[in-house]
Amino acid sequence: MVLLIAGLLCQSVGVGADPLSSGMINGRVFDEEDQLPIPGAVVKIEFAGDISGATTGKDGEYIFKNLTPGLHAIEVEMIGYNAFRREVVLKAGTDYVLDIALAVNPIRLLPVDIIAESPRVYKKLTGAVAKLEPQAVELIRPVGTQELLELVPGINGYADDGFGNSRLSIGIRGLNPRRSSRVLVLEDGVPIQPAVYIYPNMYYNPPAERIDALEVIKGSAAVRYGPQTMGGIVNYTTRRPGQTEGTVYQVTLGNNGYYSLFLERSGMGSRRAKSDVQVLYKHGDGFRDNNTFDQVNSTLKTHFLLSDKKVLYLKVNGNFENTNATYTGLTEYTFANFPNFNPKDEDNFKVWRGALDLIYTNKIATKLTGTTTVYASVFDRRWWREDDIFVRSGALETGDLTAVPYFQTGDIVRVGGGQSNFGILRTFYVGGIEQNYTLKHRWMGRRGRLELGVRGHWERFIDDKKVGSGPNARDGVYFTGTPDDLDDPVQIVGQSHHYETAALALYAREQLAWERWTVSPGLRFEVFKQDRVDRLRGSAMVDKLSHVLLPGVGVNYQFERFNLFGGVHRGYTPPSSGTLKITNFGQNVVSGGLDLKPEKSWNIELGARSWGTKASLEITGFLLRIDHLVAAGRGTAFKNLGRVDTYGIEAGAALRTSRYAALLPDVNFSYTYLQTEIKSGVVSSAVIAGNVDVDLAGNELPYAPEHTLTLGLAKQVNAKLRLRADWRYVGQVFTDFENIEETFNRGDTGPVPSYSILNASMDYKVSRQWSAFLSAKNLLDEVYIGSRLHSNAGQPQANLSSGILIGPRRQINLGVKRGI
Repeated sequence: MVLLIAGLLCQSVGVGADPLSSGMINGRVFDEEDQLPIPGAVVKIEFAGDISGATTGKDGEYIFKNLTPGLHAIEVEMIGYNAFRREVVLKAGTDYVLDIALAVNPIRLLPVDIIAESPRVYKKLTGAVAKLEPQAVELIRPVGTQELLELVPGINGYADDGFGNSRLSIGIRGLNPRRSSRVLVLEDGVPIQPAVYIYPNMYYNPPAERIDALEVIKGSAAVRYGPQTMGGIVNYTTRRPGQTEGTVYQVTLGNNGYYSLFLERSGMGSRRAKSDVQVLYKHGDGFRDNNTFDQVNSTLKTHFLLSDKKVLYLKVNGNFENTNATYTGLTEYTFANFPNFNPKDEDNFKVWRGALDLIYTNKIATKLTGTTTVYASVFDRRWWREDDIFVRSGALETGDLTAVPYFQTGDIVRVGGGQSNFGILRTFYVGGIEQNYTLKHRWMGRRGRLELGVRGHWERFIDDKKVGSGPNARDGVYFTGTPDDLDDPVQIVGQSHHYETAALALYAREQLAWERWTVSPGLRFEVFKQDRVDRLRGSAMVDKLSHVLLPGVGVNYQFERFNLFGGVHRGYTPPSSGTLKITNFGQNVVSGGLDLKPEKSWNIELGARSWGTKASLEITGFLLRIDHLVAAGRGTAFKNLGRVDTYGIEAGAALRTSRYAALLPDVNFSYTYLQTEIKSGVVSSAVIAGNVDVDLAGNELPYAPEHTLTLGLAKQVNAKLRLRADWRYVGQVFTDFENIEETFNRGDTGPVPSYSILNASMDYKVSRQWSAFLSAKNLLDEVYIGSRLHSNAGQPQANLSSGILIGPRRQINLGVKRGI
């Protein structure tokens, strides 16, 4: 009966013969390492020039019946595995059983994925996960990766830099999205934040054109990685080198002066050393006035097959960006009347980043694999911004830059003062080495997978601020005045802080699998030492040693096509450079500094997922109980709150309704219901005069929308044409811890109202190698507030608070691609 069912599943085709003299070949295809069946493998049988084919069923079984006696060649192919071929002699009236163990292709040993490549594996993970596959990424044609991340349940993103999307701002499960500082961001499993311990703010984000797929982990598996594991983990994956051979050209043109050129050359070199090269150039005028940007990003990836069991992977990346980026936001008047307004033609954001990754994978034994990862990066950021003032709206026509006080009502406008600017000049040096071992084993008759690892990590962060003499100055001074001059004493107007971090992390994670149960406990230990030297105040040095133990455990139970999962893990946010500057590394200072504690949380979730050919679904309930959350914002004194809870429900689904009726589109669905509550905490009011303390108990966290919904429709019209449309709704949010509902005319205070946008895309395969595509972002050109991320009512002065940052306007891109 089993073989009969397998035969139906495999749709095998046999070579006609007399049943009395014919034979049969059957067996199963399985993974050489973990002995698990491999469904969907292509099995071919050749006899006398005729070829028949089949695909393995869900148990990895295949069957060919009514075969003519003689010499038959059996071939098996499956993505990610080495091809298999064997010749067998079949005798008349006999059955030949051939079980086939496929070895993992050496290239697949490269650990660029953190979830898994096959749904067969990650549907059993013991926590909430999401993965956008290459097909979806290619069809959506995102301008930046934030657009992709906002499709994932539980992620809230807010507009920050407009078009380029280099400065990512996302939060997970209610945590503040500013610069994604509470999310660990990886590329091919390697951290890419400027300084993941002391300054994790995302001032670099890989361009979407280089991204093959995207993974998000929010559950207990996060303890394997770190730090910044309170919210979750984002991993961008890029294509492994040598998977294909040929050249890709892609040209894109759009409104707002946008165009991009992308070139990829794949499969260069010999079988033992394959290389891919990618080069990208992007240009655009942005959505606002004076918002032009240019970006060049290039990558070299090479794998060296040292043997069938040893692979060395090299990746070198360089990124340069030159942007007329500004912090100057809109007032309520300019947002209502001139939403694209930006008076700052001299503000400039210029970055350069170089990175080197080396990953050496050694299959030490059949069930033991070792991986050594070495990484280094240099990131340099020069951001010059003109000091702002408030003027009356009439000044836009007359040019009269007479400043008015910030407390003036009516039609005030935030513009550059035309007198001075300042530069935030930051350079980061990062290096690390990690050794990981993965052992597949059996314990008390159960399959197990044990991971053990250690990582050493080093960071140096140079944080300088200089004051320039004019709007276009690109150099400045740290101080003014003359020593020993009573009429013109020395005054420090800038800063020069040098930070250094050395960290050691140890982790262990086990995964035990029964027939239906999977249990995965894990433990991570982090210890790191941070030093800071204030070069403008006698080169005084302070240091701090921190350590933390982070446990976690997850469980998955499979019931037919459903998987029930749950888990709990400890989240941790180490002190950032901003915290350290305020608290003097936690040491009380004469001026009344605060002794801040690190943020810690217990993250709990319970959910269910189902996978099938016609539908997939994942729904998760979550609770984060956070102790000592730092109430920090632009202009807000850093202060620990007591306890904060964030909880809610995430749901994501893909309904392949086209399989029920050919005319129907497939449906993609993503929804998050989120509640946040500050249980205890006190801060100084930003709106009540006299340094009055305000009890925050019962308030919501800023930038935590109650409802977020994305509905997507996708249709494969025929073999050549694909269509997709996504409608996204984001609920209203507060922008401060006091939950101030009043909107001041400066634009720096008040909530961000709810908004919705519509995106659409299509691609058409012109020929085997050529395709054309069209994408429209914010198709209806909705004018909405993207964020007030750099504003706070506690600093109402024009040069200290940014005001409204507008959400991205309509962008329509048309392109052609010559593929491999």
